[in-house]
Amino acid sequence: MKFVFNASPLIHLVKAGLSSLVERLDGEKYTVPAVFHEVVEVGKALRYPDALTTEEIIKRKIITVRNPSATILQVIIRTHKDVHKGEAEVIALAKEINAVAIVDDSVARAIARIHDVRVEGAYGIILRALVKGHISKDEAEDSLQKLVSSGWRCDVELYNKLIKLIREVA
Repeated sequence: MKFVFNASPLIHLVKAGLSSLVERLDGEKYTVPAVFHEVVEVGKALRYPDALTTEEIIKRKIITVRNPSATILQVIIRTHKDVHKGEAEVIALAKEINAVAIVDDSVARAIARIHDVRVEGAYGIILRALVKGHISKDEAEDSLQKLVSSGWRCDVELYNKLIKLIREVA
């Protein structure tokens, strides 16, 4: 399986101290130049500690920075004026390589679905770790709480649904 990370999920997973879950995620992991710029270059300039951690993950080739096809990218940008550059790149690359786009923004998720790109959010990384047996149910609940504490936004309904899912995993 392949995954392409957008900025927000990457930032919040790292800020929450959950970068090990990203590292243990089975499959190829990518991000795009616009996300690298936002998360690492701008983050370092603003002295955000998570920027250094993300840079290290990329240096260690846990996540690879890759450009999407210009053709697919231009179609997305031209047809969806309300998508940010990084999100457009993530969707384009995910479409090109048949990957799951790890995107939290609801508009970007809707645009990805229009282009037949499978989407998951930051919480999907936690659920995948739980299902694979990398973490226990208690660790999954704790990880979800850390994600929320990092500033990741989640309405009460989704939070309760995720807790229920975690508790129901066999």
